[in-house]
Amino acid sequence: MTEKALFDIVHLRTVLETATGPGSKWNARSLSLAASAGKSPHLVRDIIRGKSANPQLETVLGLAKALEMDIAQLVPSTATLMPRVGMTGGVEQLEVVGAVAAGVWREQTDWAAEDRYSIEVGPNPVAGGERFALRMEGHSMDKIIPPGSDLECLRVSYGFVEPQPGDIVIVQRDRHDLHELTCKRLDHDGTNFILRAESTRAEFQEPIVIGNPDEDNHDDEGVNIIGIVLRSHQNLFQRRR
Repeated sequence: MTEKALFDIVHLRTVLETATGPGSKWNARSLSLAASAGKSPHLVRDIIRGKSANPQLETVLGLAKALEMDIAQLVPSTATLMPRVGMTGGVEQLEVVGAVAAGVWREQTDWAAEDRYSIEVGPNPVAGGERFALRMEGHSMDKIIPPGSDLECLRVSYGFVEPQPGDIVIVQRDRHDLHELTCKRLDHDGTNFILRAESTRAEFQEPIVIGNPDEDNHDDEGVNIIGIVLRSHQNLFQRRR
């Protein structure tokens, strides 16, 4: 019996063919090595040629990181997510509990129960990892994540799930009794972590330097990376709140 693919493999092949085409930064081998930490030099070639018709979720996450793309660009929210061998569960429901602003620090407030809603998500890429979902507001990441998208996030747990440069992250700033959130691309300049926008608007281009937040940074003015964005899910209708 043929196992059903977790991803829209035709779309994924098209993206990889474009990314490794003439004049591109990557060829199939170099992208394969970057996406697999040097372990699988033929990974991209096998997907494009149809030898790998059902790649692991970890493979797609690696490709997204190497290409500096949101995973939703490789695996559109319209793709059917099916259970597969070696992964626990299939389609799951994840509750959207609040909003995060892209571009500014926004006060963190969980929505009332009647304002929350659920989205369908695929299997958890990290066994035992905790996921949560937030609604994106604002335009500082609008090159890759449209405002109004629902963000499926993996909660950071230092020593288990840690953010890396290139990740899109949810960042919390604690100021006395005020808790604020924002969403940005994480970068590192060799000394400090930096939050960068990916926006069509000039007002969001100034980077935010956040030092080196970790699990021990919980002072009164602390900044902590609390989540890594796995996927964005676009809504097809406007919810009234």
